Amino acid sequence: MNKTEIIERLYQNMETLTVPQVFFNLLVAFFCTLIIYAVYFFTSKDVKPTAAFAKTILIVTLSTALLVMLIGSNLALSLGMVGALSIIRFRAAVKDSRDAAFIFYSIAIGMTAAMGIYAVAFAGTLFIGVAVLLFSFLNIGSRTYLFTIRTNTDSSQIEAEITKAAGKRFTTLAIASIHDEEHNKKFIETVYEIGLKKGAMELCDLLLKIEGVESVNAVLREDA
Repeated sequence: MNKTEIIERLYQNMETLTVPQVFFNLLVAFFCTLIIYAVYFFTSKDVKPTAAFAKTILIVTLSTALLVMLIGSNLALSLGMVGALSIIRFRAAVKDSRDAAFIFYSIAIGMTAAMGIYAVAFAGTLFIGVAVLLFSFLNIGSRTYLFTIRTNTDSSQIEAEITKAAGKRFTTLAIASIHDEEHNKKFIETVYEIGLKKGAMELCDLLLKIEGVESVNAVLREDA
């Protein structure tokens, strides 16, 4: 096999796609990935973003772009790719639905960049990113926490403070009577499901100041 045949084999099935175009498509996907991760980083309030997730977004975006360019309009190849990718199984569960949404965000941008529609790729990345930042800045929606509150008296002031902080977004899940034999004391332990726009620390501090409250434990519902 001579040099000419080797070059021909390297460039076969690339009549509609050149090597510079492939690299440019991947470069556009890469810059869009930087924007996507910046949005993810600045909207992550509860969990510190990890380097592993940054790499995940990058790999997903570039791999999607490469696959879309490879498949093109070849129906047989696209069906073969679907069959090959169906054997892949993710062993690690996605902890937050928000992470899954960002992965889908990356796939969509990777596909757009691969099609060579650069204006749509950048515009879509920026528009979705600004929308996510706006929702985060306006603090739209709430997160659900489980509050376990232990008291030595039945205090109605507790629910008054919860109502002030959460409005109607709380439910009493369980009430238990506990006897501390060591100190010969009786406690009432109540579990509340509370939806909060802000973090739980402020409400914990308020509840601990109430007379009769022995302890307050708050857990994010997704982690419970």
